Amino acid sequence: MSGSEDLSSVLSEVYHALSAPRRCHVIQLLAKGDEDSLPVRTLAREIAAIEEDVPPDCATGEPYRNVYNALSQTHLSTLSEAGIIIYDSDRQTVAAGPNLDIAALLIVLNQATYQTLHGDSIPDLGGLDVPSITD
Repeated sequence: MSGSEDLSSVLSEVYHALSAPRRCHVIQLLAKGDEDSLPVRTLAREIAAIEEDVPPDCATGEPYRNVYNALSQTHLSTLSEAGIIIYDSDRQTVAAGPNLDIAALLIVLNQATYQTLHGDSIPDLGGLDVPSITD
């Protein structure tokens, strides 16, 4: 396989992983965090808080359980297969994978592209800190 086919394959997997907002949230939470790894329960609480528009300590009950189950059953394995994260299912922790920076960059580039094509309105991505291309 040539280098361009390898890159094309990686980008295809990464773009597939970016197709779900919850996976994008995981990427951005890991990319902006100072920790080497995060517990799945912390990610689930943060994402439930974003989705419910509440502080993380109020993200409990059914919304939290729904996010936790979706992460555990679907999203984390997809991110892991794309090399974006390293998911330890035994310890229930998530760490940065070799493609995390690529995925985080693509999220920012996609948001900047959207902003350019649609004026000043960036879609609500749940409080994610996205630098403006006009700053």
